[in-house]
Amino acid sequence: MEKTKVTLIYWGLSLFVFLALMPWIFNLKLALDSIQALCIYGGIVVAFLGGTIWGWSEDSVSAKDLWLAIGFSLLGLGVSLATFADLSSSLILLIISLQAFLYFEKNNSSYFKANIKYANARNLITNLVTICCITSLAFLHNPYS
Repeated sequence: MEKTKVTLIYWGLSLFVFLALMPWIFNLKLALDSIQALCIYGGIVVAFLGGTIWGWSEDSVSAKDLWLAIGFSLLGLGVSLATFADLSSSLILLIISLQAFLYFEKNNSSYFKANIKYANARNLITNLVTICCITSLAFLHNPYS
């Protein structure tokens, strides 16, 4: 099961990388659409990650954790909705959301603590997606485009 989880994590990364590279290759309209898609996809991922807390073993999850799960899901919705107002704010909120969830998972998930390969993959992927967001921010604030 761990191998499947790690494989799917990397497949999920591929869409982030593709959407982050598109602005640097294609025209401005497609660039802005790809950044918006990256933010919406990222919001969906954050909401999904929040929902996974409900599946953690009962001995490692508290009522507070379940409330935080709802908070992360709503934060994911917020990231997605923010794309329609301001892409930069949405990207920054996505970075904060992903890093916050990783911190939460490191400190509260018994699965994360027990499975080093999964933990390493989650760390790497979260940081690579953060780089994708920073790359998209760089495109948005590039004075030469």
